[in-house]
Amino acid sequence: MKHKSLQTISLILVLISLIMEVGYNQAWYEFNNPQALFGISLALVLVSMSLNVKIIRTMGIQAHTRKTSQLALVVTAIYAVAVFGFELI
Repeated sequence: MKHKSLQTISLILVLISLIMEVGYNQAWYEFNNPQALFGISLALVLVSMSLNVKIIRTMGIQAHTRKTSQLALVVTAIYAVAVFGFELI
């Protein structure tokens, strides 16, 4: 059960980051310092990824839980490259 709640928190953090990025791009709100939004959003994604890595590295967990966290980690990494990697280029 502990791993399920960590996976849920991880998903929520990525969704918050996504909402922040979409909201800023759609002009739902303004930031005086756009780098602050970038930093906050990136921090949320990194915390999400670290939670999934923590679950994956845990010994003795079910294969389904491990695979779910691996999938979430891959999706989060793709999201991070798409949003933050292309923003820096």
